[in-house]
Order: sequence, then structure tokens, then C-alpha cells
Amino acid sequence: MASTPSSTPGASCPREGSVLICGLGSLGQACLLRLLPFDVPLRCLDRERPDWRDPRLEERFGSTLVLGDMRLPHVLSQAGVETARAVLLLSTESTVNVEAALQVRLLNPSADLVVRSSGQLASLGALLEERLPGVAVVDPLLLTAGAITEALRPGDQEACFRVDGQSYLVVEGNDPARRQQRSLRQDGTDPARPLQVVPMGSHHHRSADAVPATTARGRWLAMRRGLGAPLRLWRHCSRLQQAGLLVILALLALGLTLFSAGGGWRQGVFVTLALLLGEFVDPVNVLLPPGDGIEAAAPWLIGITLLYSLVGTLLTSALVAVILERLLRERFGLGHPGRFRRGSRWILLAEGDELAVRVADNLVRDGLQVLRIDTRPVTPLHRPGMVVFHRWEAALAALQHCRLEGIGLLSVDLLANLQETFQLQKSWPEARYVILSHAVEAAEQLGDLLGGMAVISSMDLVADAVVATAFGERVEEICRIDGANHLLVRYRIQQGDALWGLNLSRVEQGYGVTTIHLLRPGRRSPLVLPSLDLVLAAGDQLVVLATLAQLRRVELGCPVPPGWRLRLQGAPREEGRFEALQSLARHLGGAPGTMAPLLDGAEHLTPALDRVLAEQLAEELRRQGLHCSVEAVAVGEAVAGEGLRP
Repeated sequence: MASTPSSTPGASCPREGSVLICGLGSLGQACLLRLLPFDVPLRCLDRERPDWRDPRLEERFGSTLVLGDMRLPHVLSQAGVETARAVLLLSTESTVNVEAALQVRLLNPSADLVVRSSGQLASLGALLEERLPGVAVVDPLLLTAGAITEALRPGDQEACFRVDGQSYLVVEGNDPARRQQRSLRQDGTDPARPLQVVPMGSHHHRSADAVPATTARGRWLAMRRGLGAPLRLWRHCSRLQQAGLLVILALLALGLTLFSAGGGWRQGVFVTLALLLGEFVDPVNVLLPPGDGIEAAAPWLIGITLLYSLVGTLLTSALVAVILERLLRERFGLGHPGRFRRGSRWILLAEGDELAVRVADNLVRDGLQVLRIDTRPVTPLHRPGMVVFHRWEAALAALQHCRLEGIGLLSVDLLANLQETFQLQKSWPEARYVILSHAVEAAEQLGDLLGGMAVISSMDLVADAVVATAFGERVEEICRIDGANHLLVRYRIQQGDALWGLNLSRVEQGYGVTTIHLLRPGRRSPLVLPSLDLVLAAGDQLVVLATLAQLRRVELGCPVPPGWRLRLQGAPREEGRFEALQSLARHLGGAPGTMAPLLDGAEHLTPALDRVLAEQLAEELRRQGLHCSVEAVAVGEAVAGEGLRP
């Protein structure tokens, strides 16, 4: 996860200066391609001439590229680090990036620094962010965890992400039955299909032929489902488990028949259960006549009771072993998981190291069972919802009778991932397959070409996050939605920011972002999909879902002006006048008293509004008895800064 320095405003005005990219590998060139349309001065530095992946980059930067070691002060000065607004340190060697970051901070105390790191230097990266203002340390692999998790998660959602403990889904279609939903704003005026953001828990599917449980038929169907639960449990058992259950039932039935003679069914139940618990003396004494010793017992009785007691001892020992193994696994993460329940649903993750751990945590948090294959020589620690194997053979044997919902192959070797995918598709053709590639252009097209799998390029995802971080944003997660990378960004609003004083409708309509989450000072719980008429104030934390181009519009402070207004006429009665003034003040911005001229009975036009707020205001004013109509503002008409007018 990339974090923004505490000194960086939530959405500050654009700053002057160039962006310096140090390290022109696959990630560095991907960032350059994304920065080209942004009309910012770009400078490049690398140890040696790179293998240019795009002729546009070679044409523009081939002659101005500075060659040298990014850790040397004179090389950084030659590249113009003193006047840079942001410096991206993207070498594949994390230690080189960290050393260069220290040198850059000495030469330029105010520039934003983005430092590429790896999992081995995670603790050092956290210390750098804490000690050095303006430094953001990013791990490319860990930033892709959200996209991989979403690709593996079963369900019909387009994406799923979490903000401050609240989970959200991105689903297709506008369902009026949902209590809360918000349209996802996508680049382009005519998206291929409308998508909605809904909080987890408000997205439910109901079958078209569902019958309410309050009706007679509904109660009958509910009873049938309850009676069918034992049958479903029986089907999930393995053949060995089914045979064992049949033997136990046969022993119970035979014991009740044999040991009930002379004492009734209560005696039969007591003796049978006691013997199957491993007891012998007490149940046999119950069967003998009072005053008689063991010599009076028939030979067949002694033999049958000894056999039952032996079986009971074995059952008790097996039960103790299972309980002990379960306790050791849950308490200490020890023990071998063995085979899993027949028909159980799992997600398989192979290789990936720390990335696999992050993906597994996300999936387990959502209630899914995960099996990881980690070939590193470490002790496998098991915990509820996740088990770890060292060897492929053992893992596949344990999953032999299970249903795999998704399979993630997270090795850095693309060819090895493809080979394993083709092998696994023979056994689990219905599973979702996700392949990680380091830097493959047109990764989605490659997945479509191969069929039945999703190829995720870590460089393609991370480049957007790195560029956004260079402009001072805090990127918390990356979501791949409908073929585009959407970044989950948190703005910390300060007075004077581009977003300060705007209502959320203006933020959405003006900049094209989707507002998701609002945390206000002094309020313990956040606002989920907050109302669009709320005005942002200093100290607010706003989380949005946006593409890189949309974030750039926020950074430049160039919103699209509102294009609608309200034509209203009327003079409400005293009881409705107060509510009308409050509605006007809330939507137009201002004190209620200043809205009084709009309610004098003459026809008036409001200042320009976003369509959502204009329609909402019109509905509220109609309830107070005013005549209202929403109309578009003529192109070229300057209405954004106008005051109230008749």
C-alpha cells in the first residue's frame, strides 16, 4: 500500500516543477507512458540506456536521458532534482532506491518521493515514511493483491474492496430494491454497461420463484429443506466416513436388541452407550443378575461385551486424537490438515510468497477457504480458513474430492504459471484461473486468447498507483473494473484544497470520481455512500474510486462546470416556507435568509447546479407547493458564478 506524506494536502493546487523518473525498466517506462498526456515536464535518469518498449519514449527522451548512478549527488543535480516536484525511484534494486531517496531528500527537501521497494524492506520503508516527510514507499507486488483477490473471489460482482472495515461491491445493474447504491462514474459518456457501488450486506439476490415462509407452501418448503440437511451432510462425507457411520449405527441397533432383554430399552441404551465409550465392568454388572458374579455370565455375553468395549476404546481414542490435532492446529498452527471434506469449496494459491499471504488474508476475511502452496523451507502454520502445503503432490491429493472455486498461480515465471494452468484445467475446468505476469502488455487480451483464465500484469496495475502517488494522492487499493484500473484514494481535506467547500455532487459531477466513504472529525462511524448535498470541510477524510485521468483533473483543480438549473415560482405558506428556505440554502449554498427573494411568487432561475442536486431540490420544493422545472443551461452561458436572479 502506498501512503501519502502527512504534509501533503488532500487535493492541493497544481505545483510547478518537473517529474524525475529514475530507473527506466518496465515499471519506469509504464509510468512515463501514463505521464505523457498530463502535460508536465518530464526528465529521466538511468544507469545505462534502456531497452525502449515504445518508440514514442525513445523519440522524446532518447536525447535528453541522463546516464549515471542515481545515488550520486552530481548525477541527480544533472538530472534537475533540485527543481523537481516529484521524484520516482523505480530501480529493481530496493537498496539502491532507498539510498537514492536519502540523497534526493538532501538536495530537494520539498519534492514528493515515490520509492519502489520489496517485501524484504517493508519495515525499513515504514520507518522512512515516518521519519522523512514526503516519502511514499510502494511494493508493486503487494499493490496487486486487491486485483488478484477480486479475480479469484466467486460471485457475480465486478469488484470488491474494503474501507475502514466496511466492504463494498461493484455490481452490474440498477436495482431499486437496494437500500443504498451509487453509480460508478466511468471514463466516457456512454459506458458499455452501468455499474453500481453498493455496501456489503445490502446486495442480495432473491430467486424469482421464491416463496415467503409465512405461507403454508413456504413453511412446507422450509421443513423439507431442514429434513434434507442430514442427507446433504451424508453426501459430503467420504466413503470411509460413510462406512464408519454405518458400522456405528449397526452396532447401536444390535446392542439395543441384545442388551434390552430382561431390563427394557433403558437398560439397552445404557449398556450399549457405556460399552461404546470403552467401559466394560459397569455395563456388564448391569446385565448380571443381582448377587451373581462374572462366573454366572454366559460366554457369548462376555465375548460380545468385550468386542463392544474394544470398539468403544478405539472410537474414544480416535475422538481424542481428532480433538488434540484440532487444538494444536488452532492454538499453535501445527498438525497436518490431511484430506478435506468431500465437495467442500476451496481457493488454491501457488507460490507468491508475501503476495500470496496478502491475497489469502483477504479471501479468508471474506469467509472463503484457502489452500496455499509455499515451497519455501519454513514451518507451515495453519489457521482457521487457511492451510499451507510444501509440496504440490500433497496439496492436490488433499483437494482431490473438493471443488476449487479459483486457482491463483503467482510465480514470477509466466511460462511456469501457464504450464501449471493447463495441467490443472484437466481436473478443475470450471475454476477461475488467475495468472500473475511481471510485465506483459495487453495482458487481458492474452487471457482472452488462451481462454478460461485472467492474466494480471503487476506493472500495468502499479504504474497507475505510482503516478497517482507522485501527484500527492494516497492510493489504498487498485481495482480492475470493466477493463480499467480504478484507484481507491483517500483525500485528507485541508482549507484551501481544490475539494474544500465543495458538495459531494460537485466533486462527482465536476471531476468524474465516485465518492464512497466520508469520515468527519468528531464522528466515530464513517458515512457510507454519503449524501451528495454534504459539503466538505477541513479535517474530513473522503475516499473516492477514480481512474488516473480523473485524479489528474482533481490535481489540476479544473472541474467540469454544472450544466443544469431550476426554474421555480411560488410563495409557500408559512408552515412550508421554512422547509423551502432550508432546502434552497442546503443545495445552493448560503444562509436561509438570503434565499427569501426566490419565494416572492415571481419566476426565478437558480444558479447552475449538477443534475442530481437540481432534481432533488425540485422534488423537495414541489412538496412545499412551488412550481419547479429542471432545465439545461445553454452552452456558453456563464452561470456558475452568478448570484440569485429573477
